[in-house]
Amino acid sequence: MQNNEQTEYKTVRGLTRGLMLLNMLNKLDGGASVGLLAELSGLHRTTVRRLLETLQEEGYVRRSPSDDSFRLTIKVRQLSEGFRDEQWISALAAPLLGDLLREGV
Repeated sequence: MQNNEQTEYKTVRGLTRGLMLLNMLNKLDGGASVGLLAELSGLHRTTVRRLLETLQEEGYVRRSPSDDSFRLTIKVRQLSEGFRDEQWISALAAPLLGDLLREGV
């Protein structure tokens, strides 16, 4: 879990874990079982199942009835639709430009 020094509040462990599972499912292109996700994450199977059931209820994952594996849904992709390419470029460039300004002065 990353710790941001600017954060004044304690992070929400359940959210961090749910996001971790979304990232794992993204990397495991064909979906994954509760057992595999539990093994990879180091979380208990029951915890993984509850997190996945919550993500399924919210529409971010779906469970395959044929093999009981979980896969991402299109709703995950919709999360990035409000993000523009120029936002990450400016966020990346800002500290570098600041360094250049300090060197030039």
